[in-house]
Amino acid sequence: IYESKEKFDKKCAKNHLPRETMEQHMYTFLNQRYGLKSLIIEHASAVIKGVNKYSELDNDVAVFGKILRNEIDEEFRFVQKQLKETVVELLRVYLKGKMPMKTDASINRVLESRLKGNVEEEEWVDIIKYMYNHEDGLSLMVLVKDSIRDLPVPQVKVKFRNNIPTRRRGSIVAMQNEQAALARSGRIPYRMFLKVLLDFQLKGHDKFLGRFRRMFRDVDADRNGVLSENEFRQFVLKIDPNKSLGEMDEIMNTIDPWSNSNITFSEAVG
Repeated sequence: IYESKEKFDKKCAKNHLPRETMEQHMYTFLNQRYGLKSLIIEHASAVIKGVNKYSELDNDVAVFGKILRNEIDEEFRFVQKQLKETVVELLRVYLKGKMPMKTDASINRVLESRLKGNVEEEEWVDIIKYMYNHEDGLSLMVLVKDSIRDLPVPQVKVKFRNNIPTRRRGSIVAMQNEQAALARSGRIPYRMFLKVLLDFQLKGHDKFLGRFRRMFRDVDADRNGVLSENEFRQFVLKIDPNKSLGEMDEIMNTIDPWSNSNITFSEAVG
């Protein structure tokens, strides 16, 4: 859907046509793929159910869901993509500095093992300190440590011989102690560390747009994430009642140069 939306937006810009919201384009995409109304509704329902089910588990799904509901702008997904790439590059730089004698190929192998496994505390702390200000950095470190403490305790399979368990309570306690030791080491699965950063960024952006979103919805009469020219002018005046007519016209010429009277939530944020 993202790929289709990007192509569609370029086509609209080229032909001076209005953009669609992500929700509108989801139905355009499904219509092009399946054609039949029953199949379109079935697949749209499946997408929405999937978003509701997996948003807590996967940040990409959470971002898509919020874009679909016009809660954040479409372009935010590129911010998250940049964050992922930056974290990988910072981890590479850290490993290179820690192991200066290793070749790039060796560093890449170590990096790959980190991305598929765990990152050490000194590694994720260094990344956070580089990427965030002091206040946000401290908040993130607390969130990461909380995630480490919440790591599941490994399940112990109890084997039976003649109806007698061969692994007793002492072994289970040992496994729990091993998990506690892992928590004390500060090591965390890379995918979990990355999710903490992505969720933090999403939460911050969502909060930042809170007032903007409420005012947008106040003038979005049909709640479809799209404003007419008159609605958009009302919206701008809600944000800044002191805007002059000339300033308003300048904004309109920038955001709706072809006078389509169709301004999406994402365009308004942009």
